[in-house]
Amino acid sequence: MATCKYLGILIDSDLKWIEHIKYIYNKLIKFVSIIHKIRSKLPSEILRLTYFAFVHSHLSYGIEIYGNTTTNHLSKLLVLNNRLLRILQHKPFPTHTIDLYNTYFTLPLQC
Repeated sequence: MATCKYLGILIDSDLKWIEHIKYIYNKLIKFVSIIHKIRSKLPSEILRLTYFAFVHSHLSYGIEIYGNTTTNHLSKLLVLNNRLLRILQHKPFPTHTIDLYNTYFTLPLQC
């Protein structure tokens, strides 16, 4: 499968966006341990700004293009985003995801 990078978006020959989603996932997975370490040292407003600067910006860039892929491909990013939001907000695993998104006044990825 041939892949081309254009304006920061990886476009594959089948337009399945698998490579681009893997690329974003690999970028964001690095922040799990970093955010876990800094969450007790920073106030909640700074953590919110950190999320929008380092996570949300990567997820939302080009979402109009790669967001039309199958839910199977997008679920990987959705689970990672939910995990990062739980870490940032000190919430346990059974917390409803809509509560996580409402706290940060953002919309969830649609799967």
